[in-house]
Amino acid sequence: MGAFGLLGLSVLCPLLALPLYYCQRKISGNKGVHEVRALSLPSLLEIIIPAHNEAEHIGDTLSSIERSVQYLQIGPWTRLLPKITIRVGADGCTDNTAKIARQFSTVSVTESLENRSKWAMLKTLLADSSADWVILVDAGTVWPENWLYDFLRAMEAEPRAVGIAPSYYPLKSGWVAPIIWRVEAALKHLESFCGGPVSLHGATVGYNTASLKKALITLGDRQWLNDDIVIPLVLRALNPDSVIVYPVGQVQDTGALHDQLDFGRRKRMLMGNLQWTSALLPRCFRMNPVAGIVAVRRLFRILWAYWLTCIAAGLALAFHVVVLPAIAGFGILVALSGTFRQLAGAALVSLLTPFQMARSDGPLARSWK
Repeated sequence: MGAFGLLGLSVLCPLLALPLYYCQRKISGNKGVHEVRALSLPSLLEIIIPAHNEAEHIGDTLSSIERSVQYLQIGPWTRLLPKITIRVGADGCTDNTAKIARQFSTVSVTESLENRSKWAMLKTLLADSSADWVILVDAGTVWPENWLYDFLRAMEAEPRAVGIAPSYYPLKSGWVAPIIWRVEAALKHLESFCGGPVSLHGATVGYNTASLKKALITLGDRQWLNDDIVIPLVLRALNPDSVIVYPVGQVQDTGALHDQLDFGRRKRMLMGNLQWTSALLPRCFRMNPVAGIVAVRRLFRILWAYWLTCIAAGLALAFHVVVLPAIAGFGILVALSGTFRQLAGAALVSLLTPFQMARSDGPLARSWK
């Protein structure tokens, strides 16, 4: 069971989706190619950063974005450059987030006195956007100076793109977190052969604005807890002939806390996973089975602690003389890695998942009309 679970949270779902994706492409044929939007680089590109009490990190993020814009303006780009705007949404901040953001002359700031949530701030900023493409960025993210150039190159190369995202690398972490994210990036890259991932790290994601706004209409007025999943999942469902391009470069995160239990955030992620699984996944299967199969990998991933526990228990019973000291040694290494508390919080939430599901009074209310 543990081995099956590890296959499920890794390569099983993309491999099952791959032949169906190619059949889908073959059936759609030229019809699918002509129905996707025509290739045109954006005339207006908007970078949107929702932030709540991010005074420590917002300056680094904005500085890196400005460097990337300057590189694009003086670099090797030969096409007409889009107009680029940068907006920060200060959501109920009680620190100097808005003040620091206003120190950047290229940045406009939208403030909310009440902390309404990241999702509500995103919807507010997107409702006002007239850009052709938007790039959603988490405060604490640091771009390499050539990332915007790579982003436009990727858009130019793939006219079917409705989303473009880089891989993610956490700074100031131990040795475990980078390995986990490298493995996850490799698995998402595998999903790219099936039309693209259905979950993207919110550090940086670019979306075609018209497609994104249609997805938000579909998602309705509900407060979604995992925007990193629900937006790309609905985009894949609504646009089976389009793709999400991944990975385009790599961004770094200076704001992630890898030495804390972070149980509250992990529990919100769990509730968000239960939310989209109930409310979105069944309809996604009907609209785009390929994306539905790819999304199942996320369900296996939610229960990752059970799969590892099953494998460790089986190996310990079969080879206890060797395995038990190895597990103990590995546990010591993890404890010294700087990410132990976060891994412990993630494992605890994973183990609580079946109990949280059992406590539910029934399926979550559908937001799809």
